[in-house]
Amino acid sequence: MTELFVFQSALKDFLRLKRVFVWLFVATGLFLISKVYLRVTPDANLDESYSMMSSLLVFRVLPLASAIFSTAVISQEVEQKTIVYLLTRPIDRWKLVSLRSLASAVAVFLVTSFAALSVSSAVFSNPFANSAFLRDLVAIFVGSLAYGALFVYVTLLISKAAMVVCLFFAFAWETSVPNMSGSMALLSVNTYLSAIAQRPSSGNASGGFFGTLANNLGTSDIATSTGWIVMALMIAFLMGVSMWWFSTFEYVPREDAG
Repeated sequence: MTELFVFQSALKDFLRLKRVFVWLFVATGLFLISKVYLRVTPDANLDESYSMMSSLLVFRVLPLASAIFSTAVISQEVEQKTIVYLLTRPIDRWKLVSLRSLASAVAVFLVTSFAALSVSSAVFSNPFANSAFLRDLVAIFVGSLAYGALFVYVTLLISKAAMVVCLFFAFAWETSVPNMSGSMALLSVNTYLSAIAQRPSSGNASGGFFGTLANNLGTSDIATSTGWIVMALMIAFLMGVSMWWFSTFEYVPREDAG
């Protein structure tokens, strides 16, 4: 029961209206952008248009949301000097960090899924009839766990600059690395998520600059099974290390925090 309370309490905190409102605004913006794109390209194939907008918009929101929510798991508690209250709860530390990380991942999945729903609704009259949307939901769920495991571990290592590092990875790394030649794309989480979402590795994607950019950011030549295996191993390893790390080292309020 204590574990359930910790999870529910963390999830409720992550899904406070003040936190979620900005993501609802972002989802609305994605809906409008998708509508504008369809208006200026009336002959575009709907399936290809959704795939392009999903790659270009939704799967850029995913790591961004994860970077922001993940810092609230532990690092924010240190910054706000509330870590001492968190650690007084009668629960093992490894359970505490894993449950709060899971709550963060669920929050990321919900806000990103709403963004995907907004794009699918803009493209199709019935968003749930879009098979690519349903595959994207699976990839978003896996991505929420993978990015969350990575970013939570980063916050445990360098709580002082964790947000900067996580945002750099979300914006710079995940945007540029998939577009690099050779095997560099294998170092991007998005590469494996694209494989899980079964996004085609080539195609016109409605053509033009945005189609080319979407193909570079959100396509994959690796097998779906490989994507699942790599993501499962990554999540298990990083969560295991995070649970050990948080159980081993002390975390106290930062005296230099404002």
